[in-house]
Amino acid sequence: MSFLENENQMVIDAEIQTISEQLFDEWMDSNLDEGLFYADRRFAEMCDSNYLKGRFNLFYNLTPDDEHYIEWDEEK
Repeated sequence: MSFLENENQMVIDAEIQTISEQLFDEWMDSNLDEGLFYADRRFAEMCDSNYLKGRFNLFYNLTPDDEHYIEWDEEK
């Protein structure tokens, strides 16, 4: 049993949001250490947004023949 089982869910949710933001910042900073293109690609790979995957490819002029092209559905 966790000590959190007896705590207010709103308090827990707020802390989860804070932790999520901190983890994201650390993850993004680590990716940026490898360069902006790498950080952008990792973000686009991890996101659920079909639109952002397409925008990444467009921004970097990537085609399906390119190594770093991210698959996406142009019709969505």
